[in-house]
Amino acid sequence: MSTLSLTQVRRRGVHELSALRSEDSQESIRAALKLTNEARSFGLDMRDYLDLAIDVPASDTPERYRDSDGYLTGYEAALALLGLPVANDFSRGIVLEAASDTFQTYAGTRALFPQVIDDLVRYKYRQDQLENTTALVSQSRTINGIEMVSTVVDDVETDYQVVRAVAELGRIPVKTIRTGETAVKIYKHGGGYRISYEFQRRARLDMLTPFQNRMARETERSKVWTATGVLINGDGVNPAATTVAQATLATGTAAGVISWKALMAWLINRAKAGVPVDTVVGNWDAYVAWLMLFAIPTSANNRTDANNLAATGFQIGGIPILQGKVDFALSSAMPANQLMGFSKGDTLEELVEAGSSIDESERAIQNQSITYVKTENTGYKLSFGDTRQIFTFAA
Repeated sequence: MSTLSLTQVRRRGVHELSALRSEDSQESIRAALKLTNEARSFGLDMRDYLDLAIDVPASDTPERYRDSDGYLTGYEAALALLGLPVANDFSRGIVLEAASDTFQTYAGTRALFPQVIDDLVRYKYRQDQLENTTALVSQSRTINGIEMVSTVVDDVETDYQVVRAVAELGRIPVKTIRTGETAVKIYKHGGGYRISYEFQRRARLDMLTPFQNRMARETERSKVWTATGVLINGDGVNPAATTVAQATLATGTAAGVISWKALMAWLINRAKAGVPVDTVVGNWDAYVAWLMLFAIPTSANNRTDANNLAATGFQIGGIPILQGKVDFALSSAMPANQLMGFSKGDTLEELVEAGSSIDESERAIQNQSITYVKTENTGYKLSFGDTRQIFTFAA
């Protein structure tokens, strides 16, 4: 289904959401389903849709939705109207039980259940994800429909003069970006917890915090595995990454141990090819091998071999790995004894499908049991096919 233009979103005051708290349960459900349908039609999740659709100053009592920093966002104003706090604030008489009571009493307010749980966890506790796609992708953007894998085509060299600078009246080399015939594959990541009526009647929302934290970690790990697969195998248009063995770059290398001579030769070769490496990806064992090379002292003066090399004043312009400019990204999906090297800024792009959580919200509205589902629909595509290479140190 094609999505509507965001310029068509009808702006309204937050008071128009009052039907979600109607004493008539059927009216509350109808209002919630209408709201979720509107969000879906624009390809937005509930938070983004409310921020765009709610005009707080146009509300019946706008001063109620104002703090020291100005007016609340549309989403924040909706939470205030519906009585859905995400933290205890005893000085103002706000307790989390109010949100639990709201969800129990008014089924329509469950349209915001996933967002409220997310905010609750973010306020209370947020752990770092050791495996995360942020370390792998150049950018993440939202799409509203199918997107095709693009390809980049160079002009042939005979069409212009191959010199360091464009000659006077010479033809400027141009790369053509074309839309291919292969769609970016979208994967669903995440999971959920079904909360029985008896449980949610007796339990506070913050009891879900440890369960949501586990699910968030598993979701991010699933995304990393998918992104790693694209880096290794290609995206259906751009081919799989090439491989080079460290034994071909230096003599006397040992299996499972990264040779700094081979590593430096590899990085130099990649830079000479016009695609310098600024990020390497490896599994946990590769991370240990990386630490043994660059972090663990290996000589009598408590310095690593790499430190010793740097102390001599040796450095290579454009390959400042000894100054920590090549980042290590962790992915347990990488094969053993391999490093994937690439230039992060022009390699992998993450595409997030808009509004993918709306269907789960609708089910929660209409069922007696509340199902908290946190999913993300994401896909990955390569900008260029020549920016990746696998360095293997199996021998």
